[in-house]
Amino acid sequence: MDNTTARHQYGFSFMRCDTGGQRVHSFWGSGASEEECKADAHAQARAYASKYENELNEKARAKSRQRGDHYAPSHINVRIVGCSLWR
Repeated sequence: MDNTTARHQYGFSFMRCDTGGQRVHSFWGSGASEEECKADAHAQARAYASKYENELNEKARAKSRQRGDHYAPSHINVRIVGCSLWR
C-alpha cells in the first residue's frame, strides 16, 4: 500500500462585505486524495478568513478610538467567494 500524500494548490478569493474589495490567497492542501486536499485547503482558508476579519475589525476599532468617536464601528464581515484549482 502506498502511503504518499498528495498536495494540491488552491486559490481562494476573500471579499470584504462592506466595500466589496477582494484579496486572493493560495493554500496547499494535503491528503490521501484530491477531495481530502481540497477539504484541508478549505479549512486553511476559513481560518485565514477569520484572522483577516479580526484584523480588519481591530483596525477599525483602533481608528475609531483614535478619532474619539462615541460609537463603535460596524462589524466588517469577510467571505470566501471563490476557489480555483491551480495545477
